[in-house]
Amino acid sequence: MKNILKGLVGTAFLVSSLALPQLPMIYKMFDAEDKREKERVRKAMDRLQNKKYVKKYKKGGIDVVEITENGRKEVLKYKLDEIKIKEQKRWDGIWRIIMFDIPEKKKTARDGLTLKLIKMGCAPIQKSVFVSPYECEKEIKFIGEYFDIAKHIIFLETNKISNEDSLKDEFEL
Repeated sequence: MKNILKGLVGTAFLVSSLALPQLPMIYKMFDAEDKREKERVRKAMDRLQNKKYVKKYKKGGIDVVEITENGRKEVLKYKLDEIKIKEQKRWDGIWRIIMFDIPEKKKTARDGLTLKLIKMGCAPIQKSVFVSPYECEKEIKFIGEYFDIAKHIIFLETNKISNEDSLKDEFEL
């Protein structure tokens, strides 16, 4: 179900439309050639519709599958789970600093950001200040947009941090 939803959204972005021909195209997208595979895809599509991630309807006599706003949000969750900071083979000598001051009314988003930064391998140097030796600005922007807190995040790059020897040891640089 997750792969079908991600595939539908990816294809929708490619064709600049949310509406796609229904099952024949979807079967082809997921290499469902035999009866059993087609049935599995159809059941997954039904579950997506029941969860209101997609809606199916006829338009001009053609069956159409449309990704809903809930479906798009669900795909963003999948992407958030998969997002990682790519380690460079050779460190470029630049520290990436992520700082944030997120209001208490957005505590859940702040906690989500903090947890994601830790999972991605960023090191906390203060309560709301993290550091990474690897390029991660795009990832941080995505996370900020996902949690709707981008305006509260400051991203800096520097080639020197006081007491950086302990950070170099932590990142094995």
